[in-house]
Amino acid sequence: MVRLPPLDDAERNAIDLLKTNLLHSVPSDASGSPSEVIEQYMWSAAEASGILALVEEKHDKLLYYLLKDFSGFWELDPLVGDDGVEEISVTRFDKPVRVLHRSFSELAFMETNVVFPSEARLQALIRRLAQLGGTTVSLAQPSLEVTLHGASDRRVTATLGDEISRPGSTLAMRKQKERPLTLSQLAAPERSKWAPRAASSATDRSLSYEEVPAHKTLSVLMAAYFWLLLERTTTVLVAGETNSGKTTLMNAILALTNPRAKIVTAEDVLEINLPGHLHWQRLKTRSHRAGVSPTSARYEYTLQDLLKLALRFSPTVLSLGEMRGEESETVAAAMTLGFSTMTTIHAENAERCIQRLTTPPMGFAEGHVRDITAIATMRKATLSDGRVARRVVSVDEVKPADSGGHEVLNIFRYDYVTDSFHPTTPAEVVDRSYHLDQIARGFGWTPGRVQASLHARAAALAAEVGNADFSPESLSLMVKRFSEEGSLGELDGK
Repeated sequence: MVRLPPLDDAERNAIDLLKTNLLHSVPSDASGSPSEVIEQYMWSAAEASGILALVEEKHDKLLYYLLKDFSGFWELDPLVGDDGVEEISVTRFDKPVRVLHRSFSELAFMETNVVFPSEARLQALIRRLAQLGGTTVSLAQPSLEVTLHGASDRRVTATLGDEISRPGSTLAMRKQKERPLTLSQLAAPERSKWAPRAASSATDRSLSYEEVPAHKTLSVLMAAYFWLLLERTTTVLVAGETNSGKTTLMNAILALTNPRAKIVTAEDVLEINLPGHLHWQRLKTRSHRAGVSPTSARYEYTLQDLLKLALRFSPTVLSLGEMRGEESETVAAAMTLGFSTMTTIHAENAERCIQRLTTPPMGFAEGHVRDITAIATMRKATLSDGRVARRVVSVDEVKPADSGGHEVLNIFRYDYVTDSFHPTTPAEVVDRSYHLDQIARGFGWTPGRVQASLHARAAALAAEVGNADFSPESLSLMVKRFSEEGSLGELDGK
């Protein structure tokens, strides 16, 4: 239920007068944020309209409505401003707007009391969103796909008029959180059960943690496993269905990258969002508008083009927003060349993921499948109390087989009945994992050294959870300190 500040007739008339005067009084070269500019010229507009006393009395309320209409998202503005809203859906102007909300995911698309007054109003908003995104939409080009950047990125998909959608315009907006979820936050328990011992540094030998089954998206041990893999040449795929949290998990894993490494990302819709301290280069596709010019396709940059370009930037980690077509051939080539890669893919589980990779239009051969390190599968799980929550339901490794094929090894699994993750000890993970054994062999380590390193990372992440400071800044400082001082197992020299 959206509740706007109530307006009486005098306040409505004042807003209409202020809008009219602001259109003429704000110069084209005005500088500052929209709120600063509107508030600055609001007073001169009020004086010119003879309503200065009313504006002084109702300043905050009137300014809110002016900002909503001049620099906001009109009818959708209260929904866009709610950081808990994941997606906003408009299927027609005369139907209530629906939303997916992070706090009520079990209710799916909830109906709101927001309704557009007319088809013309909805079309005007879609044109405005196109303009904000630096592009256009028209009846000749009636579809819109654009990312709006701000405190949080917003991916807009829309159709204009009834050219390709009936009975009229439609709109969907996917919203990222203003502050991206960190891996320690995704691993935090839903109930406060952590009590790790404090440590003065990442190498403090007193670091310890106790695994408990009340985590959110994944366990601390799973997070430590991804962190350890990320520091070696590795390929991690995050699989799952639509809106299962694949990109959120990939963002969180990438945020644990060593600050001295270089990340290059390629996307058609900008959804990867990493902390500013990382050495991160961001690439995006450029598409031509069909029918605009016979030669316009020459200026198109596809994901495949970007990936080929990205390899020349010498990335430590190459990340693709989503892999779904011919660009998989370039990802496979990057893996063969020894680049660490990470991407999301639509698939139900590890087996279906591999099946899709090896089926056109994907271009993975069996040799490329053998180069995959791990596949994490995300899914929405229905908990015992009826809530729907995102969980990493399995983490599987791909092990090359002596016969030339491959086998899939399960490393972690989610128990739907108890809402818990297994295994819960570093020793069990090292015993199950093929690729952690390869890390040990490649660097001359003993299994105990890998186990100690995994334990140290889990303890460091547990300390972050215990401190309840889930900010990207806190996590990045911990990773930086850890990478500079070395992990517990690496310092042991075993």
